[in-house]
Order: sequence, then structure tokens, then C-alpha cells
Amino acid sequence: MNLLQLLLGSLVSNDSVSSVSKKTGVSSKLTSKLLMMAIPLLISYMTKNASKKDGAQSLLGALTQHTSKETVSNQIANADSTDGAKIIGHILGKDQNAIISNLAKESGASVAEVNSILNNVAPALLNSLSTATTATASKPQSNKVDLSDGIDLSDIAGLLNGGKVSNTNQNAAAGLLGSLLGGGTNTKPQSNNDLTNLLGSLLGGTTNTQTSAKTADGTELLGLLTSLLK
Repeated sequence: MNLLQLLLGSLVSNDSVSSVSKKTGVSSKLTSKLLMMAIPLLISYMTKNASKKDGAQSLLGALTQHTSKETVSNQIANADSTDGAKIIGHILGKDQNAIISNLAKESGASVAEVNSILNNVAPALLNSLSTATTATASKPQSNKVDLSDGIDLSDIAGLLNGGKVSNTNQNAAAGLLGSLLGGGTNTKPQSNNDLTNLLGSLLGGTTNTQTSAKTADGTELLGLLTSLLK
């Protein structure tokens, strides 16, 4: 289980999507589709930013301010969209307008809907990344959250104070991502090449961000961040 799968499982769970949909007025189906596209893209941009020392320190500083222990759905329900807009702006930088437009085009959402969804999810994204980074950099403290086999969705559920991610939601997330990558609704992506190809189409030549396997699945990002904590 990598960072991308972990974040998809928590941010695209039924409860999380329901919270986003209720707050933004966008349908759950469209919200799920958009988040499946946006989350790996945001991971890629955060990886790019963290590849420079000052960028990594800046991101770590932001993570220290996002340490909520509420369930992800509650974090979204209580999200400050103004704060979320600033987060998205910092992550995407000068490419923000082009990326938002590409996400709208590929997902079928309007630009306003894309902005609304991302702004309300961004604080929870940083909270989840903060938890994952801290957990990865530290040793397991109990059997309740066992990181010896790597981070998985049950770990993040325990770390987020009881936020539940069922196998059904996990499989649904994987299935939807597989569908977006052309693998069918019940098929997981066969390789990171499919994901990087999707990211390439969303990036649309607007950036020099490299979409390697490690960049796409969050492995590189966690490595960069945890190295600064040790």
C-alpha cells in the first residue's frame, strides 16, 4: 500500500465524498471522479516542490499546522475553504490555472466546481500527509497501528482517531482509478505507467514535473519528507 492508495482510500471513501458533495453541491459521482484525477496530480506537484530543500522545509512547516485527529469526513465538513485555496495555490504555483482547467476538461466538472472541491479537500489532504509522514518516520508504538509492513489504510484509519475505511470503499477507489486508466471498473491499474500517462495528459505540457512511478505513487515524497525528520 503506497501513499497514493492510502490517500485515495481515505479521501475518496463514501463518508469523505459525501461530505465534499454536501458542502459543494457537486454530485458524489463527479466528486469521486475528480478526486481520483486530482490527488495523484497534487502528489506529483508536492514531490516537485519538496525536491528542493527550501520547498521541503516549507511543506513540512505546513504539515505541522495540519495535525487534526478528526475523521477525514469531519475535517472536510469543517474545512476552511479559504485556507484550502491557499494550499492549492502553494502546491500548483504558476501552473494552477492551467491545471484546474485541464482537470475540469477531463472530469466534466466546471472550473468553479473543481476549485470548490479541491479547496475543501486540501486541508484534509495535508492532515493525512502529515499523519503518514510522522508515522513513517517513527517506529510503531503499539499493535493498534502496525507500520512494520508499510502504511496501509487500516493504519491511517487508526491514526486519524477512528476514521473508518472499509474494504468496500478501498476496492471502489481502486476500481474507479482503474476505470479512469482504461482498465475497467473492477480492474486495478496494472502499472504506474498507466497512472503517469494520465498525469501527463492532465499536465498538458504546463510543467517540467517528472511523472515517474515513485513520483506518481508518493514514494519519493514520503522519502523526501521523512528524511528531514530523522
